[in-house]
Amino acid sequence: MSVIRVGTIQSPSGTITLSGITTFSGTGSFSIPGGDTTQRPSSPVAGQIRYVSGDAYSTVVEYYNGSSWVAV
Repeated sequence: MSVIRVGTIQSPSGTITLSGITTFSGTGSFSIPGGDTTQRPSSPVAGQIRYVSGDAYSTVVEYYNGSSWVAV
């Protein structure tokens, strides 16, 4: 197993693609993208996840299943 320790990763396009198994360890946390339901991606891809907050919908984590956004 390889270990790479990185403090910050930045991409000019705002997109970083990971493949294979990605493991996060430790006792901290990580942030996922979010916003209200009007700020969902205009062309979502199956498997995307996001945090929904700030509207009457509720505060949830949701994922795109290929045809609609589903609350986790």
